[in-house]
Amino acid sequence: MDEENLFSTQDERDKMRKSLQQCIREEVECQDAAIGQDVLDLMVNIQVWGRDKYELADFTDDELAPAVTTIAMRQGQSAECHDGQERLRQALRAARAAHQDIKVPLLRLCPEKAELAHALWPVLLAKCEAELAADAPTTPVLKVVLEARDLAARFTGVFSLERPEEKGSAHGDLEQQSVSAH
Repeated sequence: MDEENLFSTQDERDKMRKSLQQCIREEVECQDAAIGQDVLDLMVNIQVWGRDKYELADFTDDELAPAVTTIAMRQGQSAECHDGQERLRQALRAARAAHQDIKVPLLRLCPEKAELAHALWPVLLAKCEAELAADAPTTPVLKVVLEARDLAARFTGVFSLERPEEKGSAHGDLEQQSVSAH
């Protein structure tokens, strides 16, 4: 999450976490079952990117500027883009230093955040693939995805029947074994 609104302080995040846990507990109880606090503590986790919002936490100015420029050019602002590259980079640096939303430096160029997200998707994908290949994840959103994957693996499993070593029997006995899914 971005560190704002209901997630701006650790106290607010803790309150939201407890509220979400209570909702899950009530839903499980409606199904005539129970869930332990230890499982809820493991399942419900609220993380923020830090003081920066998503775009500024996960992308460098060198990644953001070309995407913003491409969008602005599509919107017919090509002269503004060519003259304003340094201004855009200064605005991004200032927004980053002040931990502002990406909308602040983009007000002049006015791209929609959803359009910016689409333009940044190939950049994010390439960055994450490179970090995974190097076994060195540093991008905040990738770290969250990897934590979610690891958490999901703890709650899932693949069950199969395996034939034990034959001990005088032509067929052996079948037994069920749980194998962790990865």
